[in-house]
Amino acid sequence: MNNNQLKDKQADGIGARLPRKEDIPILRGEGHYFSDIAVERQLHVMFLRSVHAHARILSIDTSAASKMPGVVAVVTGAMLQDEILPLPQASTSAGLPGRLPTFWPLAVDKVKFHGEPVAAVVAETPYLAEDALEGITVEYEPLPYVGDMEAALEPSSPLVHEDWNDNEIFRSNYQALRTADEHAAHIEEARRRIAEAPYVVKQRFRTHRCGVTALEPRGALAVWDNRDGLTIWMTTQRPHAQRACFADVLQLPLAKVRVITPRNQGGGFGMKASVYREPLLVAHLARCLRRPVRWLETREENLMSAGQERDQIHDLEIAADAEGNLVALADGIVADAGDACLGGSWAFPIANVGGLRLPNAYEIPFCDIELRVAVTNKASLCGARGLGIYPGRFAMERAIDMLSWKIGMEPAEFRRKNFITTFPARLATGLGYSNGDFLKTFDRLIETLDIAAFRERQKEAWSQGRFLGLGIAVGAEVSGVDSLSYVSMMGTPSYASVEVRVDPEGHVQIFYGDGPSGQGEETTIAQVVAEELGIDSEHVSIIVGDTQTSTFAPGTVASRGAAMVLPSVAMACWNLKKKIARVLAHDAAILAGEDDFIFKGGYVVHRGNSNIRRSFAELAFRIVMKPIDLPPGDSGGLDERATFESTRGNICFGAHAAFVEVWPETGRVKIERYVTSDDAGVVINPLIVEGQIQGGVVQGISNFFFEEYVYDDHGQQMTSTLEAYKIATAADVPRIEMYHDAGTPNPTNPLGTRGIGEGCIAPVPGALGNAISDALRPLGIEITDLPVRPSTLFRQIDASRQRKQQAS
Repeated sequence: MNNNQLKDKQADGIGARLPRKEDIPILRGEGHYFSDIAVERQLHVMFLRSVHAHARILSIDTSAASKMPGVVAVVTGAMLQDEILPLPQASTSAGLPGRLPTFWPLAVDKVKFHGEPVAAVVAETPYLAEDALEGITVEYEPLPYVGDMEAALEPSSPLVHEDWNDNEIFRSNYQALRTADEHAAHIEEARRRIAEAPYVVKQRFRTHRCGVTALEPRGALAVWDNRDGLTIWMTTQRPHAQRACFADVLQLPLAKVRVITPRNQGGGFGMKASVYREPLLVAHLARCLRRPVRWLETREENLMSAGQERDQIHDLEIAADAEGNLVALADGIVADAGDACLGGSWAFPIANVGGLRLPNAYEIPFCDIELRVAVTNKASLCGARGLGIYPGRFAMERAIDMLSWKIGMEPAEFRRKNFITTFPARLATGLGYSNGDFLKTFDRLIETLDIAAFRERQKEAWSQGRFLGLGIAVGAEVSGVDSLSYVSMMGTPSYASVEVRVDPEGHVQIFYGDGPSGQGEETTIAQVVAEELGIDSEHVSIIVGDTQTSTFAPGTVASRGAAMVLPSVAMACWNLKKKIARVLAHDAAILAGEDDFIFKGGYVVHRGNSNIRRSFAELAFRIVMKPIDLPPGDSGGLDERATFESTRGNICFGAHAAFVEVWPETGRVKIERYVTSDDAGVVINPLIVEGQIQGGVVQGISNFFFEEYVYDDHGQQMTSTLEAYKIATAADVPRIEMYHDAGTPNPTNPLGTRGIGEGCIAPVPGALGNAISDALRPLGIEITDLPVRPSTLFRQIDASRQRKQQAS
């Protein structure tokens, strides 16, 4: 067997379009979700939730509920104050200097949003528990509703948290590394440049409150054992972070807490990364009652209290000189945090990410950006795909288009002229970009569009009363956050650590501690192992999301998988290869190192003499089961642990284009074509990269046109069912053309990979907003507020036509 034959046999390694290993079991109904987990003697908990957005709790009468059949316990917030600790605790403290509200799993003294849990019933079945909720009587004193983020920041506003003196939870002006005097001079120069620039756009942009809706909502099942402590199965992206919080709140040694995520959990998208109230109570009840306690969230609960994001106002000014060079940016950002009672995220770091990344991929030397985050009587903001950046990308990319037309330049040309081209680069906000090639990826998009031909077709359509538009937007987004940045913002590290174990038959198990949520980890990890060890990917299995079997892991967040987890897997494999090569050389009585051997096709073969070869399985058996006469310094077993830490400023880059037609008679928008070009670095599996891009674009479209959490004037959540909270369906989205062949290897990790899942949603609102505005340029309509609905767009079109008629 020659080396070429060996290479030909290895067809499922890095770069292969390997179908996802996870999919077939799910399609056969063999997935293992939280809903499939049950234990003997389990009890069920249901929550009574507040009917008010802001009210004082005068009394809670649980006597009738306690006497109902099958009810084991009824709990209120007042009962918990002496039994468990509140949040925040050390494990959930944010690194940024913002306020952290104190709260328990159930409301104490007053409620701060519609849907906040007030009491809980534990019963033998969920149905009995739900029936018993009707036996609880709560007497409220309604308080003024604080719902408008700008009004909340006024000194006269009622207080959401009464132990604070105002409703501002966080403020930043992005001083970066400048001294106070240097920053004052920087802002003064930004303002001067804007005032003197020949081309300036000044506009208010508003993004609404929406979020993500995972296929499976949240759930928790806790079991208490006097010897082993607490075991809790739960839907989470961050099992190790949850473990630390359970230990803090319940005052348990960390060694007495085990958190397990189900193998499948129907998506997370950031919504399952935070520390929520309900699982903390489930764990406490299991310890108190000495019986397993289970909670599975209803869709109504999910839409009322989980997964909320976006919700920002940007008063943005951007200026260019006579040659079309960007010279300065100013933005006053206000963000609505809700009540911010959400451990681990606390709402304000999310908005801070958006302000930090506002300049995007553009060379803007001077920026005056101020962020103010307000608490209101709504459910807390939490992480969601495109964490913090979706609103800023909408505002920035819309402003770039508006400025380009004011100058008289094609938006694509204007963007290209102003991209960052020299790396490493540092934004005026202080954020660094380590490497990339924005022009290469952007040009790949542009060559697919034929903009000149479209402009001719657009002019002809306008003459016929049809409105066609093209919108382009870009995003330079996070690709695995380094620990220094993550600790300073979220309070926890971000390194990736895995353990690789080879059994005597040559099969490989990978243990790592993140909670899987559908990104294809089982497949891509297996491909990396197959590539490095030269074995079939089917001989690789993944054990994830169990804090007892894995080392610490920060969680499935910030596109860490490809950028950090996969490199750590490769590093562990490299160390195993060194040992295997030493043993083979020792047994063959030759002087040879790792580089003298090829690991391919299930064999380890000497490069210079193919007769010196053994199967990977043989060598595994020899080292694990026959550890006799090994090379000096080696011992039996093939287990290896590796940790990878990202460097600062790792990013991916995406450029999106949308072609639309707008029907003025109805305000309907049809996306005729959607094209993306993305830099994912070295692509492990093109199918999975494309799946992530498709998913991000579809979510972005859904957020842009359909999804919105609506509150009435009293703070009642009006969109707590899927009938009211509209999500895009297959009929609402176009075919997405994807290109990732212009990517650049990431030199800061050994595989050259970049994470793509987090950032691919961010350019969507800019691309769509620009396309619709471009289509309606004859009517002078600019998209500045989301969501874009046919009814609102129709009214804008109608108002524009009336103004034109009156003017003529």
